[in-house]
Amino acid sequence: MKRKYAWGASLATVALVLSACGGSSDSTETAAEETATEEAVVEETEAEETPAEEAPTEEEAAGGPATIVFESREADIPVGYDEPQPGELNLAYLNPVGGNEFLDTLGQSMSVAAEELGGSVTVLDGEGSVDEQVSQLDQLAAQGVDGVFVFALDPNAMKPALAKAKEAGIALISIDENFVDDEIGDYDSQILQRRDEAAFLGANQMASLVPEGASIGTMDFAIAVPSIVFSIEQATKWATALGLDVVGNASNQTDDIAGGEVAGTELLANYPDLAGVIAYNDPSAVGASAAARAQAIDGVVFGGQNGGSDGLEAVRGGRINYTIQLDAPSIGKFAAWGLYNMAQGNEVPKTVKAGDPTLVTTENAADATSWADQIAEMAAAG
Repeated sequence: MKRKYAWGASLATVALVLSACGGSSDSTETAAEETATEEAVVEETEAEETPAEEAPTEEEAAGGPATIVFESREADIPVGYDEPQPGELNLAYLNPVGGNEFLDTLGQSMSVAAEELGGSVTVLDGEGSVDEQVSQLDQLAAQGVDGVFVFALDPNAMKPALAKAKEAGIALISIDENFVDDEIGDYDSQILQRRDEAAFLGANQMASLVPEGASIGTMDFAIAVPSIVFSIEQATKWATALGLDVVGNASNQTDDIAGGEVAGTELLANYPDLAGVIAYNDPSAVGASAAARAQAIDGVVFGGQNGGSDGLEAVRGGRINYTIQLDAPSIGKFAAWGLYNMAQGNEVPKTVKAGDPTLVTTENAADATSWADQIAEMAAAG
């Protein structure tokens, strides 16, 4: 059964209680080679055209904004894998860029989950080098580890090494490899971050904070990272379905706050009537907000995504209006569980998804839990 959320475009707040999650604060995320297509269902507001099981809101019955229902491939995908039996397994995680909060969180949570089961995780830092990642996977295959969680910088460049690892009988899990279907090459399974749902939540929050039909802009990364491209495409789709006018985009050239400020300055100059900016990550949103302050421009809404420590602090400090926290700890845990299940001969789905993305606003930011605290809770729970 598809999971649905119904939202009114002019509601003052977006009511949603979801478990904590997160995404890369400033990383170059590499994922699928294709982007997904889902349907945005815009239901007419007249009572007689509203499905019997979904009564119209008072606002809709009065002829207010349309309700947007979230329908996506993501809705039908299971959350994670079944918890496996304990065992002494040697797993590995290919971290594309060590020192990044989101990417490091994946390795830390994977290690905690494996240790609870009696195993271990070797975390290898690719240091941003495609060649280094290929070499690391070849080495792991030669060592005969039981399974590898791969966050590939360049999916195409990894294919020969993946084929060798598969031939060696090593279980392989990827992240955001394919948004469209279960065609994931030599990987046994993939974990989706839930980028579409995050985009949906962000667009609805933006629509609740700006005037109906307002002009907004988007901000992507200068490098066409598939997961980021998909995220902004989906944000544009949902915002348009909500009646907002997505007038333009600017690219962050450096994937940080400084690059976000430059791109934000460009957006504000090109579109003087801009009411809001949806950015692909929190540093970009913070930078765009700084650009507005530098020009003494008030009232523009800035939304980020990832929900790392920098994003949470930016919302708490009023520098951005909201962020969508992706459930990074669940991704690492599920990677360990999936590899364990495969090593134990259990069948796993080709695609699973992370825990729920969480909308973090100025109203609930004080209660938002950092990824580090979530991992500490995982470890304490044993």
